[in-house]
Amino acid sequence: MRTLDNLLELGWVVRTPQDMRFNLGLDLAGLGYSAISRNPLERIASVELTQLAESLGQMVYLAIRSNLDMVCIGRYECRSEIQIGRGGVGLRGPFGMTQSCMGMMARLPQKEVDEIVEANLPRYYRIEGFDETGFRQTIKKAQKNGYGTFDNIILDRTTSGLGVAIMDATGYPIAGIGTTYLTGWLDETGQKRCLEELQQAAANIEAKLLR
Repeated sequence: MRTLDNLLELGWVVRTPQDMRFNLGLDLAGLGYSAISRNPLERIASVELTQLAESLGQMVYLAIRSNLDMVCIGRYECRSEIQIGRGGVGLRGPFGMTQSCMGMMARLPQKEVDEIVEANLPRYYRIEGFDETGFRQTIKKAQKNGYGTFDNIILDRTTSGLGVAIMDATGYPIAGIGTTYLTGWLDETGQKRCLEELQQAAANIEAKLLR
């Protein structure tokens, strides 16, 4: 209890008067955002992904994997008045539930993907509208294509997405870039252009990381 008292005093933990439960405080969240802003990957990717968002006319996200979780470390907006996406920097959730995750799953070893899915399955089912059959089909499609798609799997079934992985020098996915758009907004040609721009941005970031 002494440790919790110290955390309360620092503002890193707060206690809600209604149920007396402990939650993370804003000061601790501030430290988290500070750590994200110093992430070398985000610094290297920020200019590239800001330009990508403007070119696509869509919001672009940068996410990394933390064990069984996905953490959003970058959100890049454009000047378009119509932008689809609810996530933000610092968002954390079970790995697999975003187009960025699908982009990474497309390049992860099969054994690793299976382990992540089985461990996270109870968490997936706590998400409203989760469809296990559709989810597993989406993973297989991503692994076959080498990039992620996310069409009408969970939550808002009016949106679709594309995601690609950023690879390290060994060919292992260390991050994912994703974008979301209204289902049907992009025709086949538009989806192809969007995917090509995502892949080019990932390749540019990979080259900068190697340098």
